[in-house]
Amino acid sequence: MTPMQKVDILRAACCVAGIDGPPDQFERAVIDKLAAEVGVGKASLEAMIARGVTDPNFHQEQFQILKSDPQESMEALLTVALADGNISEKEKDVLHSLASRLDISSELFEQLIESAGSTLE
Repeated sequence: MTPMQKVDILRAACCVAGIDGPPDQFERAVIDKLAAEVGVGKASLEAMIARGVTDPNFHQEQFQILKSDPQESMEALLTVALADGNISEKEKDVLHSLASRLDISSELFEQLIESAGSTLE
């Protein structure tokens, strides 16, 4: 995955984490880790998070993630969504929409959720 693809995943992660309000400490830890991996600074990250919480247009923009590795992208986003211990209905709806755009079948999407959830147990 290229650095730009990782930035796209980070932006999408900010949207997923922000869909149900400001990211909690667990979601934030995952987002901070993604940001550190791609070298996104604090000010840029804070702006992404703020837009993820307040700007529905940002959500639409970010769901045009490159399809070079859709499954890896979805796994990274599920990690963010599950960081607080569960996936809210809003998060699941957004993730399902993204999965559809990435040509991930509903069956694979559910398998990825189950797989990601089992790592929490």
